[in-house]
Amino acid sequence: MSLGTGLVVYLLTGWLIASTGCALLILAVSIGAAKSASTRRDERIAEAIALWSEQLRDTLAAAHGLQQTIVATAPHAPTMIRQAVARLAAALPYGSVSQSLRQFALEVDHSSADFVAAAMIAATEHEARDVASLLGHLAQCARDEAQMHQRVWVGRARTRTAVKIIMGTVIGFVAALMLLNRDYLDPYSTPSGQLTLVGIFAVFAVALIMLQRGSRILLPDRFISGGAS
Repeated sequence: MSLGTGLVVYLLTGWLIASTGCALLILAVSIGAAKSASTRRDERIAEAIALWSEQLRDTLAAAHGLQQTIVATAPHAPTMIRQAVARLAAALPYGSVSQSLRQFALEVDHSSADFVAAAMIAATEHEARDVASLLGHLAQCARDEAQMHQRVWVGRARTRTAVKIIMGTVIGFVAALMLLNRDYLDPYSTPSGQLTLVGIFAVFAVALIMLQRGSRILLPDRFISGGAS
């Protein structure tokens, strides 16, 4: 899409700087949208981990062990992690419980899954007590993380909307000038005008980079690995 936009701008204006700048801006916006989607995914996975942890906690009292608890909750696990839980339940009878839990955490790829897997590994290998209470605490932590993601997303919605409005206004204004008053833009065809365009696009680029950095959410480091601990 960015290359197509740059090509269209170049055909309309003949300005290499403008076409390159537009292509890079579209690419930056696309990357920003992908990162926003990733943030929303993290929020949904954290909520799913919280719900599944509560299912494990509530089922643990009635089941005959942690392995049976995981198998019992697999069909009812939240949609975001249901396939991963199903694969975990299927792998438990044929391999190491600890290794299966590590593989589950790697597949889900979220820090909350690491904590839940680590709690169950501790219960399996070290006979940890009061696992149900620990799972309930982890569920609350995961839900708090999901709510944090949601608050950040909502709080920055106004900024994202403002950026879209500004970019749309600038692009629309330039397009209108190209169609209705091309002579007004002739100075930008000169070397000094192209240099001015470089400065304009540099300002837009710096603004986008600052917005992306400001919207970044730092997650805890992953500590579950596929190998033996």
